[in-house]
Amino acid sequence: MSVDVPVKCSCGSVTGVARNLSATTTNHVMCSCRGCQCYAHFLGRADDMLDADGGSNIFQLDPKNFEITSGMEHVVCMQVTPDGPLRWYAGCCKIPLGNSFPKGGIPFLGVLPICIGYKGTSDEVVKLIGPVRGHINQQKPIGVGEKLRNTGMLVRFAFKLLAWRIRGGKSWRPFFDEKTLRPIRKPLTISDEERAALEAKAGF
Repeated sequence: MSVDVPVKCSCGSVTGVARNLSATTTNHVMCSCRGCQCYAHFLGRADDMLDADGGSNIFQLDPKNFEITSGMEHVVCMQVTPDGPLRWYAGCCKIPLGNSFPKGGIPFLGVLPICIGYKGTSDEVVKLIGPVRGHINQQKPIGVGEKLRNTGMLVRFAFKLLAWRIRGGKSWRPFFDEKTLRPIRKPLTISDEERAALEAKAGF
């Protein structure tokens, strides 16, 4: 059974709703890439966003099911690298909202559970969106079993992208202009020096 869950930043300036959440409508993954780890340190929320191994808990969904109902003026985005994903967050209190492709059209949003009131892979998160189906960009060697599991997760993700595209057409909600498919905010970019400092905090 799917459920609708309130979205809220820590100070309450940004609110919204994540609709139709369940184990079948989302793709629950862990990501340990440099970008995700740098982003957590950029927001000053590494303890809230990363596990002991530097992994970010993310659930991927059709962005039409993610709506900002108030406080959109506080929503901003940044890129860790010039060609990396857009990372949307509440600028008022640095709560991450979702990661998207740099341009609209592709129906994808990767949401961190902290914006719906949960941290990491808690029991509540697993009950809501199912178990973690794969772990990508791990910074350590993995076995054959883990590689097969990750491949299965990527295949599942590809099928979900196709289904979301067929059902909903070109995606633009909630962070892109409907006509141009460009982001509604100019992404904040960081310098090489700032990125190096964040990587150092992350242990790279």
